[in-house]
Parts: sequence; C-alpha cells; structure tokens
Amino acid sequence: GVLIGGYELGERSAELTPNTGSSSFEEFTTNNTVKPVFGLQARIGFVVTPALTVEGGFRFARPVYEVRISGDVEDAPDTTAEETLSQYLFDGSIVWHLGRSRAVPFLFGGAGYLRELHEDDALLEEGLEYHAGGGIKWWFGEGRRGVGVDRLGRSRCAHRSHRRHGRRPARYPAVVDGAGEA
Repeated sequence: GVLIGGYELGERSAELTPNTGSSSFEEFTTNNTVKPVFGLQARIGFVVTPALTVEGGFRFARPVYEVRISGDVEDAPDTTAEETLSQYLFDGSIVWHLGRSRAVPFLFGGAGYLRELHEDDALLEEGLEYHAGGGIKWWFGEGRRGVGVDRLGRSRCAHRSHRRHGRRPARYPAVVDGAGEA
C-alpha cells in the first residue's frame, strides 16, 4: 500500500455576471481539497547498471474530493459536499542509487499518465503527472531484493481534458428543446 497525501485546490468565487454592462457580484465562495488516502501500488524495475534502475508502476486510490461552500449571498448556511474519486496512475521513473552498501540512499524522477473518474465514473479527467524524490533502500542478503522508504514531490500538468465517459447519471438529465429526457 501507499499513503497519498492530500492537497489543496484553492479557493474560488462563484460570480454572477449580468447581461447588462453592470459589474458582477460574488454569490458564494468554495474552498476545494482532496483528502489524504491509502491506495494500492505496484512497481517493477529493470537494473541498467548497479547505480541506475528504470522502474514502471501502477497506483490506484479512491480519494475524497471535498468542497466547502460559504459566504452565500442569500444567507444559506455554510455546507460541505464530498465526492469519492477513482484515481489511476501509470508511471515510469529513473532511479539513481548513491552507493553499494546494504542501506543505499537513492534519488528518482519520472512522469506518468493520471486518470480520474468522477460522478459515478461518468466524468473523466486525464493529464500528466511529474514526480521527483529520494529515499533509502535496505537490501536483503546478496540479491537485489529489499524494502525502500521514500519521499517525493508530485506536480500535475495544468491542462486536462474533460469529457463524459460511459453512462450519464440520472441526476443530470439531457434536455432536448425543453422537452425533458433525451
């Protein structure tokens, strides 16, 4: 397993912009967060040299996306909405081992393809993920089997595609000429 740290997505204001030339005004504010979660991860590596390894991996997690809504112009009470995402990451890394002892520090960096499914798997977001970090590996015996502990930083590419995937949830009915369900 793997612990995936949460992260802030920032605060946004919902603004109403009238059709006339007058200025817009703020209806409410949202503060968006993805909470920390335990996930499943599998990695496999190929030793290129004693100091250099190429790794590939897969990670699956179901983090909770939380939106805190506040400051409603119509004095609605502050509220929190949550949604559980399905998150898949396929990645590759270069690992540089900084020694040859039983406990070996290492540095790594790489990139991957991130796929997130929202709204009961009806909305797909995808994009690139970049990562770098370091840690230490403890080898068992003479072979290349061991355990490792690492710390990394991740960055997601700003451009993601948003597209509907699969079925349309019942709570979002299609309207054709104002007549109801399509």
